[in-house]
Amino acid sequence: MDEIQRPSRSDRIGIYFTVLVAAAVIVKSVFDMVRRLVELASGEEFAVVIPLDHEPIQLPIGPAGTAYPAEALTATVNVADPAPATTFALWAEPVFFTLGAIALAVLGALLLLRIARGRIFERASIRLFYIAIGVLVCWFAGNSLFTNMTTNGALSAISDYGYDSIIFEVGLGPFLGLLALAAVGVALEAGTRLRKETEGLV
Repeated sequence: MDEIQRPSRSDRIGIYFTVLVAAAVIVKSVFDMVRRLVELASGEEFAVVIPLDHEPIQLPIGPAGTAYPAEALTATVNVADPAPATTFALWAEPVFFTLGAIALAVLGALLLLRIARGRIFERASIRLFYIAIGVLVCWFAGNSLFTNMTTNGALSAISDYGYDSIIFEVGLGPFLGLLALAAVGVALEAGTRLRKETEGLV
């Protein structure tokens, strides 16, 4: 039964290549985290990317480098002496992001390896899949929380609470993605039940 479900040799090569990509993502995530933590530890000012609501700015992109009006959606600001909660979020954000990325990459690689071995329609694979969904939800929620803490804290620190905080809106993208993953989970459940019923008839 497993041999029938195993992908072709070319498909397995593609799966193994994707697993290597997941390993590269882990390495890159750890590298970026270390670089950010070193940056935070080495200075008294902290660089923070903040969202802007189409703020009018002048850019030197006109003829002969003259100023030209434009609108900014993000800006990088240096924040000195942020509040304790902002400092905590600054340090926690890269660590949380990296740990979540590693967990998702490992879970994804494990699922891909099970597919390569023809073992996707098993209870263990379904558990891995739902664990990955849970990690993804927590990862998204935690990243949103720390991002809001750092950006709002940065705006408060540099404006002495004079700049209105940006209202962070969550689009439909994450919810649609979660819905699609839930549909895949239902399909895996159905495939697993069908496999058991088929094996019972043999």
